[in-house]
Amino acid sequence: LFNPSHMDFDPQDSNQEVNRTEPTLVEMTQKAIEILRKDPRGYFLMVEGARIDFGHHANSAITAISETLDLDEAIRTAVRMTDSQETLVIVTADHSHAFAIQGYAPRGHDILGMADPGMDIVPLDGLPYTTLGYTNGPVFGREDLTNVDTGSPGFRQAGCIPVSIETHAGEDVSVYALGPMAHLFHATHEQNYIYHVMEYAACVGNSAQYCRNSKAHWRGQKRSSAAGSN
Repeated sequence: LFNPSHMDFDPQDSNQEVNRTEPTLVEMTQKAIEILRKDPRGYFLMVEGARIDFGHHANSAITAISETLDLDEAIRTAVRMTDSQETLVIVTADHSHAFAIQGYAPRGHDILGMADPGMDIVPLDGLPYTTLGYTNGPVFGREDLTNVDTGSPGFRQAGCIPVSIETHAGEDVSVYALGPMAHLFHATHEQNYIYHVMEYAACVGNSAQYCRNSKAHWRGQKRSSAAGSN
């Protein structure tokens, strides 16, 4: 709609000039809700912070973090524009990345800075290393970063294994929820469980029958839901 391929990264974390022809994630979220909430039957909206993924694939922690902050603002917008008594907001991810926090950084330490090994742990090659790193990716090898600004937009953290792009990983990811039936997210769940909660909360599909029972759902609840994803 706004770009023949992927949308640009947040200009604050790249060397690209601001592209005024592309709306921000917050602006798109706001406009989508303004349009969809006019339907009295309710709505489903998925908002994806897709560029977080691409930042990690390039071994660029600052890009991934900045794009995550953009998603955070979009979530704030969705929460502000909806009624928590009527709208279920879910925030989750479809996978993790080969991304790690390494060393023993003290409180207040710059997350984009160098790791403080601590506990008498000394790098065997004598070179400092960043707090954030990757287990693989297109940037690899050990370089002396003593005089390098590791917090600059163009800096990319090194990976241990050289591959064309950094890969996804296999850890569990978090799921947060606010609104009707949010209490159903309470432990470790299989990924398809999220779908069934959304279906149940919205009173659609196989769960529509439960809405006829006033004891199963809140009376007067509008069937609307918004989901945030990265």
